Amino acid sequence: MKQLLFGLHIPVMGFSSGSSNISNNSGSNNNKKNGEKEKRQQSFTREQIFSIARKAESLGYDSLSVNDHIVFRTNWLDALSTLSAVAAVTNRIKLGTSILNIVVRSPVICAKSLAAIDILSSGRLFAAGVGPGSHKADYDVCGIPFEQRWSRFNEALEIFHILWNSGWREEDDDDDNAKSNTPTLSYIDYAGKYYQLEKISVAPKPFQKPHPPIFIGTWGSSEVGIRRAAKYGDGWMASAYNITPDKFKEKWNVLLSYRKRLGKDIESFENCIMSMFGYIDNDKDKVRKMVKNILSPALGRPENLENLLLFGSVEECVQKINAFREAGAERIHFWPISDFEEQIEIFRKEIVSHY
Repeated sequence: MKQLLFGLHIPVMGFSSGSSNISNNSGSNNNKKNGEKEKRQQSFTREQIFSIARKAESLGYDSLSVNDHIVFRTNWLDALSTLSAVAAVTNRIKLGTSILNIVVRSPVICAKSLAAIDILSSGRLFAAGVGPGSHKADYDVCGIPFEQRWSRFNEALEIFHILWNSGWREEDDDDDNAKSNTPTLSYIDYAGKYYQLEKISVAPKPFQKPHPPIFIGTWGSSEVGIRRAAKYGDGWMASAYNITPDKFKEKWNVLLSYRKRLGKDIESFENCIMSMFGYIDNDKDKVRKMVKNILSPALGRPENLENLLLFGSVEECVQKINAFREAGAERIHFWPISDFEEQIEIFRKEIVSHY
């Protein structure tokens, strides 16, 4: 059994703390007249984001990741901008996307941006987690039909792979006859239904050779999605609030069997459980209210979140983590929904220490 690694989500998502009628006495009262509500939302500052990143590194967490939305039910700090900033103020902790929507953002732009982050962080991008997302509003504001997301993602993923894998060749080292991988400027063409590229080159290449691991995000509910992850991915990202330990084990075994059939390596193929929201506290009523009033409205998911995620006492959370570990989980990313810095310290000292 591999060592279980623990990371954190950078808090790009602002959770609502309630709502109130908009009060505006300075001119336009249209929103007030229409009875609209203004939600009071958590919003992290530059100093807070940097403090969290530095603290995560000092506490010994393995990695930090960002989730991605263009628009959402809550406010949302841009994923790539935030990850770039965090890369600049940390030195050792690994970085990743969990996941980045390469359909609405464009696979070419994403390949370029993630390569830059890998370079500027000296190769700390542990996962280029990618997917099509599941939030229709992201597609609406970008003018892309939501029902095309999977077929577009198939093409976007192919392009992403081609861009990062093209242009590498082995050259002789005249000094010691050793082989060294050297990137060369190369141009690619791609003729798909949705993307047409002609003589495109994206350089420089990532710091890691040939590229950082590409993780495919899927809830595991679709066999097609599992096959896609097996074929194109270097790893699988599962969503904690969309899967149980039993389902995770089932889908992980199916995924590995597909890898074997394709003749692909399974030893280096990894998995992560992301979006493991939680709040560690012995007060059951407090925890239950936090799930009901903070997390459920943000996700639009009223059911079963408390049982699926890391809510409850240290002992209860350890039991939940053990169930995923026994199912084959290799990395878990924790996301406290309140009291972020206090919670990540509790999690590191009282839970991660068990592993």
